[in-house]
Amino acid sequence: MNTINICFDQEPSAIYTLWKAFISRNSRYVPSKEYLIIHASRREFPIDMKHLNDFHSICGVVRLAQLHMLYPFTLVYPYIMRVLCNEEIPVSMFKTLNTRNSIIMHRPIMPDERLEIDCRNSQPRITAKGIEIDVHSFVQSRDEKVWENTTTYFYPGKFGPSGESSCTHKIEPLKDGAAIDQWHLQAKDRFRFARISGDTNGIHYWYYYARMMGFERDFAQPIRIVTRCVSSIPDIEWTRPVRLDFYLKGPVYYDSTLTLKNAVANCKNRFDLFCSGNDKPVISGILYNV
Repeated sequence: MNTINICFDQEPSAIYTLWKAFISRNSRYVPSKEYLIIHASRREFPIDMKHLNDFHSICGVVRLAQLHMLYPFTLVYPYIMRVLCNEEIPVSMFKTLNTRNSIIMHRPIMPDERLEIDCRNSQPRITAKGIEIDVHSFVQSRDEKVWENTTTYFYPGKFGPSGESSCTHKIEPLKDGAAIDQWHLQAKDRFRFARISGDTNGIHYWYYYARMMGFERDFAQPIRIVTRCVSSIPDIEWTRPVRLDFYLKGPVYYDSTLTLKNAVANCKNRFDLFCSGNDKPVISGILYNV
Protein backbone atom coordinates (compact mmCIF):
# COMPACT_ATOMS: atom_id res chain seq x y z
CA MET A 1 0.00 0.00 0.00
CA ASN A 2 1.44 3.36 -1.04
CA THR A 3 2.13 5.90 1.68
CA ILE A 4 3.16 9.51 2.10
CA ASN A 5 5.41 10.18 5.09
CA ILE A 6 5.42 13.66 6.61
CA CYS A 7 7.90 14.04 9.49
CA PHE A 8 7.89 17.03 11.81
CA ASP A 9 10.47 18.43 14.17
CA GLN A 10 7.90 20.77 15.72
CA GLU A 11 4.13 21.11 15.93
CA PRO A 12 2.51 21.72 12.52
CA SER A 13 1.43 25.26 11.74
CA ALA A 14 -2.34 25.61 12.24
CA ILE A 15 -2.48 28.39 9.63
CA TYR A 16 -0.75 26.25 7.01
CA THR A 17 -3.06 23.33 7.86
CA LEU A 18 -6.07 25.57 7.20
CA TRP A 19 -4.54 26.69 3.92
CA LYS A 20 -3.97 23.07 2.88
CA ALA A 21 -7.57 22.26 3.79
CA PHE A 22 -8.81 25.24 1.76
CA ILE A 23 -6.98 24.28 -1.44
CA SER A 24 -8.08 20.64 -1.12
CA ARG A 25 -11.70 21.46 -0.22
CA ASN A 26 -13.02 20.18 -3.57
CA SER A 27 -11.60 16.67 -3.15
CA ARG A 28 -14.02 14.01 -4.35
CA TYR A 29 -14.44 10.36 -3.51
CA VAL A 30 -13.74 7.93 -6.36
CA PRO A 31 -15.24 4.43 -5.91
CA SER A 32 -12.87 1.46 -6.06
CA LYS A 33 -9.80 3.69 -5.78
CA GLU A 34 -7.16 2.67 -3.26
CA TYR A 35 -6.19 5.83 -1.44
CA LEU A 36 -2.76 6.68 -0.15
CA ILE A 37 -2.02 6.35 3.54
CA ILE A 38 -0.76 9.62 4.98
CA HIS A 39 1.65 9.27 7.90
CA ALA A 40 2.19 12.42 9.96
CA SER A 41 4.81 11.87 12.66
CA ARG A 42 6.83 13.77 15.22
CA ARG A 43 10.18 12.84 16.66
CA GLU A 44 10.98 12.88 20.36
CA PHE A 45 9.73 15.95 22.17
CA PRO A 46 9.14 16.97 25.82
CA ILE A 47 5.84 17.91 27.45
CA ASP A 48 5.29 21.65 27.86
CA MET A 49 4.44 22.05 31.57
CA LYS A 50 2.50 25.29 31.05
CA HIS A 51 0.42 23.65 28.33
CA LEU A 52 -0.24 20.70 30.65
CA ASN A 53 -1.25 22.91 33.59
CA ASP A 54 -3.48 25.11 31.42
CA PHE A 55 -5.24 22.03 30.08
CA HIS A 56 -6.17 20.85 33.59
CA SER A 57 -7.14 24.33 34.75
CA ILE A 58 -9.56 25.02 31.90
CA CYS A 59 -11.05 21.51 31.96
CA GLY A 60 -11.62 21.89 35.71
CA VAL A 61 -9.88 18.67 36.74
CA VAL A 62 -7.16 17.88 39.27
CA ARG A 63 -3.75 17.11 37.82
CA LEU A 64 -2.45 13.70 38.89
CA ALA A 65 1.11 12.40 38.83
CA GLN A 66 0.56 10.92 35.37
CA LEU A 67 -0.94 12.53 32.27
CA HIS A 68 -4.72 12.63 32.05
CA MET A 69 -6.05 10.05 29.62
CA LEU A 70 -7.40 12.78 27.31
CA TYR A 71 -4.32 15.01 27.40
CA PRO A 72 -2.39 13.17 24.64
CA PHE A 73 -5.31 14.02 22.36
CA THR A 74 -4.15 17.65 22.46
CA LEU A 75 -0.70 16.50 21.33
CA VAL A 76 -1.86 14.38 18.38
CA TYR A 77 -4.71 16.63 17.18
CA PRO A 78 -2.59 18.96 14.98
CA TYR A 79 -1.19 15.89 13.22
CA ILE A 80 -4.66 14.42 12.72
CA MET A 81 -5.64 17.69 11.03
CA ARG A 82 -2.55 17.56 8.83
CA VAL A 83 -3.59 14.08 7.66
CA LEU A 84 -7.17 15.17 6.94
CA CYS A 85 -6.19 18.29 4.99
CA ASN A 86 -4.03 16.34 2.53
CA GLU A 87 -5.29 16.44 -1.05
CA GLU A 88 -5.19 12.63 -1.12
CA ILE A 89 -8.04 12.47 1.41
CA PRO A 90 -11.25 12.25 -0.67
CA VAL A 91 -13.41 14.57 1.47
CA SER A 92 -13.23 18.18 2.59
CA MET A 93 -11.95 18.64 6.13
CA PHE A 94 -14.42 21.52 6.51
CA LYS A 95 -17.42 19.23 6.03
CA THR A 96 -16.41 16.24 8.14
CA LEU A 97 -17.83 15.46 11.57
CA ASN A 98 -16.02 13.61 14.35
CA THR A 99 -18.55 10.97 15.41
CA ARG A 100 -16.69 8.62 17.72
CA ASN A 101 -13.33 7.96 19.37
CA SER A 102 -11.66 4.95 20.93
CA ILE A 103 -8.70 5.57 23.25
CA ILE A 104 -6.46 3.06 24.99
CA MET A 105 -3.94 4.23 27.56
CA HIS A 106 -1.58 1.28 27.87
CA ARG A 107 0.18 2.57 30.97
CA PRO A 108 0.54 5.79 32.95
CA ILE A 109 2.57 8.44 31.09
CA MET A 110 4.74 10.66 33.25
CA PRO A 111 5.11 14.37 32.38
CA ASP A 112 8.91 14.11 32.13
CA GLU A 113 8.83 11.45 29.40
CA ARG A 114 9.86 12.31 25.86
CA LEU A 115 7.19 11.24 23.39
CA GLU A 116 6.82 10.44 19.70
CA ILE A 117 3.67 10.74 17.57
CA ASP A 118 2.46 8.86 14.51
CA CYS A 119 -0.94 9.49 12.85
CA ARG A 120 -2.31 7.76 9.76
CA ASN A 121 -5.60 7.45 7.89
CA SER A 122 -7.60 4.39 6.95
CA GLN A 123 -9.20 3.66 3.61
CA PRO A 124 -12.63 5.35 3.31
CA ARG A 125 -15.72 3.25 4.07
CA ILE A 126 -19.09 3.79 2.43
CA THR A 127 -21.97 3.70 4.91
CA ALA A 128 -25.70 4.14 4.47
CA LYS A 129 -25.48 7.90 4.99
CA GLY A 130 -22.02 8.86 3.77
CA ILE A 131 -18.32 8.08 4.08
CA GLU A 132 -16.33 7.25 7.19
CA ILE A 133 -12.57 7.67 7.53
CA ASP A 134 -10.55 6.70 10.60
CA VAL A 135 -7.39 8.42 11.72
CA HIS A 136 -5.26 6.18 13.95
CA SER A 137 -2.95 8.00 16.36
CA PHE A 138 -0.12 6.46 18.37
CA VAL A 139 2.05 7.92 21.12
CA GLN A 140 5.31 6.17 21.98
CA SER A 141 7.93 6.57 24.65
CA ARG A 142 11.32 5.02 23.90
CA ASP A 143 9.75 2.75 21.25
CA GLU A 144 7.03 1.61 23.67
CA LYS A 145 3.43 2.27 22.58
CA VAL A 146 1.85 4.00 25.57
CA TRP A 147 -1.33 5.56 24.11
CA GLU A 148 -3.44 5.12 21.01
CA ASN A 149 -6.64 6.51 19.60
CA THR A 150 -8.92 5.92 16.63
CA THR A 151 -10.92 8.98 15.61
CA THR A 152 -13.75 8.39 13.14
CA TYR A 153 -14.81 11.19 10.79
CA PHE A 154 -18.06 11.17 8.85
CA TYR A 155 -18.78 12.94 5.56
CA PRO A 156 -22.48 12.96 4.57
CA GLY A 157 -23.76 12.04 1.13
CA LYS A 158 -24.70 9.19 -1.19
CA PHE A 159 -21.70 7.31 -2.59
CA GLY A 160 -23.07 3.90 -3.55
CA PRO A 161 -23.85 0.64 -1.76
CA SER A 162 -22.63 0.64 1.81
CA GLY A 163 -20.02 -1.78 3.02
CA GLU A 164 -19.14 -1.70 6.71
CA SER A 165 -22.01 0.22 8.24
CA SER A 166 -21.60 2.61 11.13
CA CYS A 167 -24.57 0.91 12.79
CA THR A 168 -22.16 -1.81 13.94
CA HIS A 169 -20.63 0.76 16.28
CA LYS A 170 -23.81 1.90 18.03
CA ILE A 171 -23.69 2.03 21.80
CA GLU A 172 -26.32 0.38 23.97
CA PRO A 173 -28.73 2.79 25.74
CA LEU A 174 -27.91 3.70 29.33
CA LYS A 175 -30.16 1.92 31.82
CA ASP A 176 -30.71 3.03 35.42
CA GLY A 177 -27.93 5.63 35.29
CA ALA A 178 -27.42 7.78 38.37
CA ALA A 179 -26.34 11.43 38.19
CA ILE A 180 -22.74 11.60 39.44
CA ASP A 181 -21.78 15.15 38.41
CA GLN A 182 -23.41 18.40 37.36
CA TRP A 183 -21.80 21.70 36.43
CA HIS A 184 -22.39 24.92 34.57
CA LEU A 185 -20.28 25.34 31.45
CA GLN A 186 -19.24 28.97 31.48
CA ALA A 187 -18.52 30.78 28.22
CA LYS A 188 -14.93 31.54 29.12
CA ASP A 189 -11.45 30.44 27.99
CA ARG A 190 -13.01 29.45 24.65
CA PHE A 191 -10.27 30.67 22.31
CA ARG A 192 -7.62 29.84 24.88
CA PHE A 193 -8.71 26.21 24.90
CA ALA A 194 -8.88 26.21 21.10
CA ARG A 195 -5.16 26.91 21.08
CA ILE A 196 -4.46 24.33 23.79
CA SER A 197 -6.48 21.57 22.12
CA GLY A 198 -5.44 22.38 18.55
CA ASP A 199 -9.12 22.49 17.54
CA THR A 200 -9.36 26.11 16.37
CA ASN A 201 -12.66 25.83 14.50
CA GLY A 202 -14.54 29.09 15.08
CA ILE A 203 -17.73 27.26 16.09
CA HIS A 204 -16.02 26.60 19.43
CA TYR A 205 -15.39 30.22 20.43
CA TRP A 206 -17.19 32.62 18.05
CA TYR A 207 -20.90 32.97 18.86
CA TYR A 208 -21.98 34.61 15.61
CA TYR A 209 -19.96 32.30 13.39
CA ALA A 210 -21.58 29.28 15.07
CA ARG A 211 -25.00 30.86 14.46
CA MET A 212 -24.10 31.35 10.80
CA MET A 213 -23.24 27.66 10.63
CA GLY A 214 -26.70 26.69 11.89
CA PHE A 215 -26.02 26.15 15.61
CA GLU A 216 -27.71 27.83 18.57
CA ARG A 217 -24.39 29.36 19.57
CA ASP A 218 -20.72 28.38 20.03
CA PHE A 219 -20.06 25.09 21.79
CA ALA A 220 -17.17 23.35 23.51
CA GLN A 221 -14.60 21.03 21.96
CA PRO A 222 -15.49 17.43 22.88
CA ILE A 223 -12.09 16.84 24.51
CA ARG A 224 -12.77 19.63 27.04
CA ILE A 225 -16.03 18.02 28.13
CA VAL A 226 -14.99 14.36 28.00
CA THR A 227 -11.97 15.18 30.18
CA ARG A 228 -14.32 16.32 32.95
CA CYS A 229 -16.59 13.29 32.42
CA VAL A 230 -13.71 10.81 32.73
CA SER A 231 -12.37 12.53 35.86
CA SER A 232 -15.82 12.30 37.49
CA ILE A 233 -16.16 8.54 37.09
CA PRO A 234 -15.07 6.61 40.22
CA ASP A 235 -13.26 3.32 40.71
CA ILE A 236 -10.93 3.43 37.72
CA GLU A 237 -7.43 2.09 38.38
CA TRP A 238 -5.23 4.53 36.50
CA THR A 239 -2.10 2.46 37.10
CA ARG A 240 -3.59 -0.22 34.83
CA PRO A 241 -4.46 -0.02 31.11
CA VAL A 242 -7.68 1.91 30.50
CA ARG A 243 -9.99 2.05 27.49
CA LEU A 244 -12.45 4.83 26.63
CA ASP A 245 -14.97 4.72 23.78
CA PHE A 246 -17.11 7.80 23.30
CA TYR A 247 -19.71 8.87 20.78
CA LEU A 248 -20.52 12.47 19.89
CA LYS A 249 -24.25 12.96 19.40
CA GLY A 250 -24.79 16.69 19.70
CA PRO A 251 -23.16 20.03 20.58
CA VAL A 252 -22.37 20.91 24.20
CA TYR A 253 -23.31 24.58 24.26
CA TYR A 254 -21.64 27.16 26.46
CA ASP A 255 -23.71 28.73 29.26
CA SER A 256 -25.51 25.40 29.76
CA THR A 257 -25.92 23.12 32.74
CA LEU A 258 -24.39 19.69 32.13
CA THR A 259 -25.44 16.51 33.90
CA LEU A 260 -23.38 13.32 33.84
CA LYS A 261 -25.12 9.99 34.45
CA ASN A 262 -23.27 6.72 34.93
CA ALA A 263 -24.06 3.05 35.49
CA VAL A 264 -21.64 0.17 36.15
CA ALA A 265 -22.15 -3.26 34.60
CA ASN A 266 -19.60 -6.03 34.05
CA CYS A 267 -16.85 -3.74 35.46
CA LYS A 268 -17.54 -1.15 32.75
CA ASN A 269 -18.74 2.41 33.31
CA ARG A 270 -21.46 3.33 30.82
CA PHE A 271 -22.08 7.10 30.90
CA ASP A 272 -24.22 9.73 29.20
CA LEU A 273 -23.82 13.50 29.31
CA PHE A 274 -26.90 15.71 29.05
CA CYS A 275 -26.98 19.40 28.14
CA SER A 276 -29.80 21.58 29.50
CA GLY A 277 -32.60 21.97 26.98
CA ASN A 278 -31.90 18.60 25.38
CA ASP A 279 -33.46 15.44 26.81
CA LYS A 280 -31.19 13.23 24.70
CA PRO A 281 -27.51 12.59 25.55
CA VAL A 282 -25.00 14.74 23.69
CA ILE A 283 -22.08 12.44 24.54
CA SER A 284 -22.23 8.73 25.36
CA GLY A 285 -19.31 6.57 26.41
CA ILE A 286 -17.84 3.50 28.06
CA LEU A 287 -14.80 3.63 30.37
CA TYR A 288 -13.11 0.59 31.85
CA ASN A 289 -9.86 -1.09 32.79
CA VAL A 290 -8.57 -3.64 30.31
